[in-house]
Amino acid sequence: MTLLASVSLPGTPACALDVAVPWVHGDYLQGKGYSGSGVEIGVIDAYLADGSHPAISGNYLGFEKVLPGPSLIGSHATEVVGTAVSQDPVYTGVAPGAGWWTVQTATRQMKTSLRYQTTAAEMLAQGLGNLQGNPVEVITMSIGTSGLSNAMDQWSLALDHIAGANGKVITVAAGNGGPGAGTVTGLPPGAYNVITVGATGGSGQYISEDYSQLAVYSSRGPTADGRCKPDIVAPGSLVHLPSLQGGWADVSGTSFATPLVAGGAAALIGMGLDLGYSVDPKIIKSVLLNSAEKLPGWYAQPTRPLDLAQGAGQMNLEKAYRQYLPGEQGPGTVRSVGWDIGEVPWDGQSLYGINMDVPAGQIISATLAWDRAVSTNSEDIEKVVYTLDHLYNLDLYLYEAEDLTAPVAMSVSLVDNVEHVYCAAPETGRYVIGVDMAGAAAGEDETYGLSWHLLPELFRQPGDANLDDAVDMADLGLLAGNWQHLVTGGPNDADFNTNGLVDFGDLTVLAANWGWSKPLGGAPVPEPATLSLLVVGGLVMPRLRTSVRHIR
Repeated sequence: MTLLASVSLPGTPACALDVAVPWVHGDYLQGKGYSGSGVEIGVIDAYLADGSHPAISGNYLGFEKVLPGPSLIGSHATEVVGTAVSQDPVYTGVAPGAGWWTVQTATRQMKTSLRYQTTAAEMLAQGLGNLQGNPVEVITMSIGTSGLSNAMDQWSLALDHIAGANGKVITVAAGNGGPGAGTVTGLPPGAYNVITVGATGGSGQYISEDYSQLAVYSSRGPTADGRCKPDIVAPGSLVHLPSLQGGWADVSGTSFATPLVAGGAAALIGMGLDLGYSVDPKIIKSVLLNSAEKLPGWYAQPTRPLDLAQGAGQMNLEKAYRQYLPGEQGPGTVRSVGWDIGEVPWDGQSLYGINMDVPAGQIISATLAWDRAVSTNSEDIEKVVYTLDHLYNLDLYLYEAEDLTAPVAMSVSLVDNVEHVYCAAPETGRYVIGVDMAGAAAGEDETYGLSWHLLPELFRQPGDANLDDAVDMADLGLLAGNWQHLVTGGPNDADFNTNGLVDFGDLTVLAANWGWSKPLGGAPVPEPATLSLLVVGGLVMPRLRTSVRHIR
């Protein structure tokens, strides 16, 4: 595999990691006490990351190699690691509490093989070699190679197997082939069960610190077989990151958007472990996608669930926290915000009835994710062959509660393993979310991750029972009126800690937020063999300033 060389170009003043992380509200999640502590991230790259760099040495766990020859330290791997876990007090990563491993997969001449890549992923997932029986929770890779993005190669099949069978969240860079359609090419960004990440940061033909816009270089879908990729986007342009010899570099590429999402996943997993929640990759993916911020131009349709440029939108970890916090809720009557690891029967539906009247025009968002199943023929990670087992077809529907025969919105792709509904309620009333499986053999059910929320319910302030943007006597009155009542999480019920009972826990939440009111202007509400290795970077882009920096 051949590494793309760095290039030097004029551009805007570099935006730092201390801007990119707050942009996706990573600081919000850290403020809640979730920085990835107790979670481990494995970084697969051409070379090893520099574990001696002061910004990332404090949470460095070790390295692995999957090929003979010398150990090589690379700037690209170091920068990728820094994005996720930097502990620098100014340039802090999104998950500074997470530990990290680094794996080398290429020689000095940048030669590697698919076997090296699959072996590296298996070692991290199973805790082999230097990991001494302690597998990581998250795997991230910002490398790729040429080939069809139809995910039938051994690399993509291996990643789908590891995500599904080993329960690992895997993030993969979409590539820097944009802005044309169909530029998500090569291996492995087309893999089904991974989270494929595009980049923001730019305007028109330029790259910049404007992370409200897609970066022009970020690869767009569809894949070679017509699926929606990327799944999500994050800041990737002009990010100031730790590099070689204790130094820092200003870099751009989907390479650096990807570990932001990996770090966000690690922080959510840490939250889930703390709260006793499921951390199944399907629900982590569903939560991240359902809470993503729609950027200008976002468009989907019933048979194409995600936007071909930005996926579900840009990662927003405040929304992800609020999406994940209410906990798991099975089929039946559910709260206005929640999620489930469910199982849909081969001959039926799983139905989730929202327990409140939804005002006309209010956004209802739901995201469904399930696995492509991949089988193996051996436990020997250096000899195993991966084979597609099956991919069932699940669909996602939104109904008015009075009529479950005519959906008001649907996501019914025949090829994707993600479905996403994002629509305004056509009229005030009760709504039901339906998960349906079509075409499975008799008796073969399917497990899925489903997340849903209403806006602005997702942004309800703890203690604000009546949603009047203040925590005051009116809320205390509602709490007293519902005292010791069993409730179901609708508006005005005062069950702030969502344990189903109005009790002293809710009084504590009310007291902690007493006197709060929304600032003028309010909080923002989102709008509706031997191969050639390509480190996902190496951009040749015009930029907006006269000084010279390196980008990869």
